[in-house]
Amino acid sequence: MNNSIVRIVDLPDEILVTIFKKLHHFDVLYSLVGVNKKLDNVACDVTFTRSIDLTTISLDKADDSRINAILDRFCIEILPRIQKRMECLTIQACFLQRVYHASDYVNLRSITIVNLELKMAPDIFFKKSSFIHAFKDQITHLSVKISDEIRNELRLKLLTDIYNCIFALITNLKYLDLGVKDNYFFQRSLLSGLSSTTFSSSSIVHLNIKMNNFDDCRYLLDGRLTQLHTFIANIDYIYDPVLMRINPSKIKKISSNIKINTSTLLKLKCFSLYAYLPTNEFDNEVVPFLCRMSHLEKLTISLGVRGRTSFIDGIHLDNCILSRLPHLHTFVFNIITDFVGSTEHFEPSADHIRRTFIQRGHHADCYIDYHHINMRRCHVYSVPLNMERMRHISHGFPGGTFINVRILSLLDDSHSFEHNFFAQISRSFPLLSRLVVRNTTPQKEKRSH
Repeated sequence: MNNSIVRIVDLPDEILVTIFKKLHHFDVLYSLVGVNKKLDNVACDVTFTRSIDLTTISLDKADDSRINAILDRFCIEILPRIQKRMECLTIQACFLQRVYHASDYVNLRSITIVNLELKMAPDIFFKKSSFIHAFKDQITHLSVKISDEIRNELRLKLLTDIYNCIFALITNLKYLDLGVKDNYFFQRSLLSGLSSTTFSSSSIVHLNIKMNNFDDCRYLLDGRLTQLHTFIANIDYIYDPVLMRINPSKIKKISSNIKINTSTLLKLKCFSLYAYLPTNEFDNEVVPFLCRMSHLEKLTISLGVRGRTSFIDGIHLDNCILSRLPHLHTFVFNIITDFVGSTEHFEPSADHIRRTFIQRGHHADCYIDYHHINMRRCHVYSVPLNMERMRHISHGFPGGTFINVRILSLLDDSHSFEHNFFAQISRSFPLLSRLVVRNTTPQKEKRSH
């Protein structure tokens, strides 16, 4: 039998495509384009050119001569070859202008911009920018991840201007994700004072946005987003607790002036509400607000609740909200009821709270903390929990596996977090990227490493 040598270029194109699918698309293009005709054709297959992700080019090395050389070759030699096949682009903000000036992307519909610094934003999103000129009628999916901390009025105004320009100038947007760091609070409302004629869109069906308070959320449901199907609201407050203490009647008056559009509410199929700070207004404001979304199919809520005389359990949620939503098939929750006083009446156990959810078809876990001065805290959450963040876990957390959670906060002013607790946290959250710890009680057992 004759010996034969089969080279990779002798393999059929279909097999080569299958092999190269294991690699990052950028690596396939950068390594194979220009090698020879066969590999060139395979690399330029729509499989590797439809969606391009340039975030593997490290932002920390943006000024490195080697990185610049890689970008130069990609922009000069590769992009002109594949530009008509590109539909999706994911890119570091600092490279964006360099890349979109390199060619004409006639079929590009989706752009994800990461690590955007606010100082770059006017050159990208404001009315006279070349980006808006090129893509305002073309882009249907836009995701922007802003890296700056919005800690002063100037930056907050710039962020509001960015929001406004995106809504007003990119005319055919259907999917909009505006990501801002969630480890700080905005200084004021972003949307109050912006008219529904300027801050509006007739095409957006999916919106994910960070805002200041519950009224910002209500403003967006006043009829300015006529086709909204999915709304993910990340807010700091249901209502600002400081303002509520100073002048609660003024807050109520402002809220009552916001007329939510019934037609917009009825079009919503998916709604998510993430509130960072606890609220006393769950039963008065959140419950009636949710009950008006009678066509909801998926509901996600993550918040802390105070000012109640009893824990929020499955019975309360079912009677007050879920039974009013006849089309609901998915309910995801992470709810903490805090500062509930102990009474001489029936004191529910964690097992009892858990059963009130399970008996209604919701998989849940729960734990209860007892503080000093007879105060109690109940934390109940969906199992499995598909949220990326989980906040304010205390020493009573029973464990579990949460592979989706990337951001976690630990909060306990009554008990210390010991070594074994942190070991449990590392097992329960294997893919954690950020951990925030607040604890005023010293550890009893300190270990050196």
